[in-house]
Amino acid sequence: MISIKAEDKKLQKKIDALVFKQIPFAVSQGLSNAVQKTRDNELKHAYSGTFDKRNEQFFKLTHSVARASISHTKRTGVAIAAIKRADAPKVNGTVGGTTRRKVDTSFMEKHVTGGTRKALRTKKAIPLTQGRSPVLPIKRSPKTGKVSKAKQAKTLYPQDRTYMMGSKGGNSILMVRTGKKTVKAAYVFANSVTNTAKYNPTNMVLRGVTRRMKTETQAALVSALRTSRLMI
Repeated sequence: MISIKAEDKKLQKKIDALVFKQIPFAVSQGLSNAVQKTRDNELKHAYSGTFDKRNEQFFKLTHSVARASISHTKRTGVAIAAIKRADAPKVNGTVGGTTRRKVDTSFMEKHVTGGTRKALRTKKAIPLTQGRSPVLPIKRSPKTGKVSKAKQAKTLYPQDRTYMMGSKGGNSILMVRTGKKTVKAAYVFANSVTNTAKYNPTNMVLRGVTRRMKTETQAALVSALRTSRLMI
């Protein structure tokens, strides 16, 4: 709790008015900072414990922080901040958190809700990360989260060094010759992919923000008052 007292009643009124004026800023900053720190700590830890986090930028693209708009807080009395996919639409009442780059991280939603992702055409190409055969390393771009063009299934498929294993009706695997005696598995082609809900960030974020909100708001208010001018 922050308390500022003055013996002069007129001065006290001006101090109270100044504090009241800075509240929308402090709440907006406090909420935004609490969300940011929760994303960078509890949420990152939970994500790393669920997925193989080989790409730091991809984590940020799927957990982009949209900060609370101070003007929206002043106008409505409500501060809104969000953790969202960078390619998802803007959340009303927030600023930032959206990228203009062409990225697609929508498939991550199925790891939260569970469900089936169906192929848009004939079959869906899923990069392999482990298997009986050695696996072809397939990395994602640190800027967009996409698989590099050279390693995409549509690029590898027509090449002379690749061939398919499996049946046309069921799942099949795209194999890539990487040397005279070396063959690696790259993609499995399937009609659909079923994801079980194994990652639930909502409760983690609520706990983290609730724990930090008071401290972050007080810190933001103190910072605002230090840089404010009191007209006497």
